[in-house]
Amino acid sequence: MMRPIHLRHAVLYDVANCLIDLFPSGADVAEIGHESAPALFVSWRTGGVANHPGNIAWGVHYRFDAQVLRDYPHLPEAARDRVCERVRDMSRLLDFNYADPLASSLLVVDVDESVLAA
Repeated sequence: MMRPIHLRHAVLYDVANCLIDLFPSGADVAEIGHESAPALFVSWRTGGVANHPGNIAWGVHYRFDAQVLRDYPHLPEAARDRVCERVRDMSRLLDFNYADPLASSLLVVDVDESVLAA
């Protein structure tokens, strides 16, 4: 079952729908930042007791280049699908090492104009 995603920006909405299954089912998806340069933020918390390595808040901040936000809506559907797949591929490389107390729990993905390449 698909979780409902409520985002105002069409690009963030499409990308979030493409990525959502990569994250835990309880993850929150939000649009953050200024309206002129919105970003996508996915966050969740792993279970465990306080002060234990398993009890960690995790987040992925997707920062979008202005050209991506500007050009994406004008692309044909097949090209928009390719952009989403490229961001999805970038997300597969993220390492969420829940067992490592020194793991980075905030990861940043810069979505630049290279995702627009045919």
